[in-house]
Formats: sequence, structure tokens, C-alpha cells
Amino acid sequence: VSASAVVPAVTAQASRAFGRLTLTHSRKARLKRYARAMDWEFSPEGHLVGEVDGIAIRVTEGHDRDAVIDLLAPAVLPRMEMHPRDSPAGGRVDGMRDVPTGDLTFDRRYHPVAAEPWLVRAVVDPGVRRVLLAAPTQSWTAIDDHLVSHSGSGFDPLDLLARATALRAVLQAVPWEAYSDRDSTPSPAAVQAALRTRRPR
Repeated sequence: VSASAVVPAVTAQASRAFGRLTLTHSRKARLKRYARAMDWEFSPEGHLVGEVDGIAIRVTEGHDRDAVIDLLAPAVLPRMEMHPRDSPAGGRVDGMRDVPTGDLTFDRRYHPVAAEPWLVRAVVDPGVRRVLLAAPTQSWTAIDDHLVSHSGSGFDPLDLLARATALRAVLQAVPWEAYSDRDSTPSPAAVQAALRTRRPR
């Protein structure tokens, strides 16, 4: 009686352990393939690590198997977030204000919020809006000197590259030359002066 009770339990337990092991190995193999496709590296922690035009990037797998993209900025970013209009996170965030861009197509698709709307309007200019609209839909948040994006589209290499390229456009549009240090956002006057210098280019 004891043998007949124990053997099936052990078999079921071993089967579950084997299933977990298989999933772990298949996930690592899949992420290594993506890393090779992107010319990035697969870190010991299980992250994809690389660069997009000189900007450091790390991609991790979120709780819902979504791809979380993290780009490192040269300095602290203005406090801002952008979510798809139809997403649950698209509501007002504490301490943040709506930032309508005046671009009807963009404003129908995305809901930007920021602590300093004037600075976000300077960053999310018509060129950046075109790039964001052309890329797969994603939510992103500025956290100190990181720009972090979430999307439910998974780890498809082309999707990752398109999303990362759009985020790079956001970082490139920040008037970094107006910053006096890495830890504080510049004044409106410094930003306007930097933008005036950029426009002829």
C-alpha cells in the first residue's frame, strides 16, 4: 500500500521539476537567440545587455512575460510618463499633470503626464512624436537617469529594436547641453537657449 501511494507522488513531483527545468533552459536558449540577433549579450542574471547608438540598454522579462526596456540617460530626466490612452495606467499620476501636445493623432494614441509640462513639450517635439507613433505601442516612465518602457508584445527582436529606437529618439531630444550637472533638471531659460541653438541644425 505504501509503495503504491508513494510512487505516483514521486513521479508527479519529478515531472513538475522536469517541466520547470525544461522551461528554464528553453527560456535561456530563447533569450540567447534574441541577444545574438540584436548583437547584444546575455548576462549571467538573464538580461539582454547592449547598446543602441551608444546608449546603454538592458532588457528584462517582466511579470507578465512582457519585455521591459531600460535605457541609461546621461543625466537625471525630467519627471514624465507616457501611456497608451486605452491602458489602465493612463490616468492621472500623483504630482503629475496632463501634457496635451496639440497633435490630435498623437494625443488620441498616447497620454503624456509630467511634473513640468513645458519641458516635456520641448522634448516630445513633432519629430519625436512621429517616431513614437511609427514604433510599436509602449508605456514609458522616466526614473532618475533611466527611461523604462513596458510592452506586452514580448521578446521579438524587431519589436525590441523598434521600441528601443523610439526611446533613443526621446533621449536625443532632451536638451542635455542645458544641464549644469547630472542631478538636476535645467531651468526654462537654459532649455530655451539650447533649443534655439539646435533649431538651425
